[in-house]
Amino acid sequence: MPNPKREGSLMIGFRPLRWPDDRASLATLDTSFTTDRVYRLQRTDRSFNLEDVVVSPPVSKSYRLADDLDTLPTLDWAQIAEDSGVVVGLAAMRIGEWNRRANLEHLYLAPSSRGLGAGRAMVESALSEARRRKARCLWVETQTINYGAVRFYERVGFEWCGLDTRLYDERDVGGGEIALFFSRVIE
Repeated sequence: MPNPKREGSLMIGFRPLRWPDDRASLATLDTSFTTDRVYRLQRTDRSFNLEDVVVSPPVSKSYRLADDLDTLPTLDWAQIAEDSGVVVGLAAMRIGEWNRRANLEHLYLAPSSRGLGAGRAMVESALSEARRRKARCLWVETQTINYGAVRFYERVGFEWCGLDTRLYDERDVGGGEIALFFSRVIE
């Protein structure tokens, strides 16, 4: 397993996606999160502000990665994180040729592997690959309800650069989710 990294008591290794061999393991990857904090959008006539609020009961969500599995081989780069041969994470991106922006379309890490540095290592790998491909920035999207992801992206050097109040169909996600976009300049 290339690039093993000792993370706490885990031995997490990173390797390229092996398709279709990884499909079954990725279908069982736990992409869920639970949080007691979210961001609420405060609007004025021509501006937006995000307010950090406590919610009760906590919000839980699991992303439906199974719906996107068959698109993974079409992306420009995909990396798997493993612990003792078990898939615990996925990072995948597409490079926009017209604007040289790398879009990190997937970044998932099983809850048991979070907070140990593996997510940061996956972002650094994506940045390295984007740099190699001459991208100018790395772009990510998350939701106002994913407080942990917002804080994570900020900790690893991303800046909030926009939002989309209509990206999500409320029939699919329920009310209250707004898309937040973050970018990190590639140096």
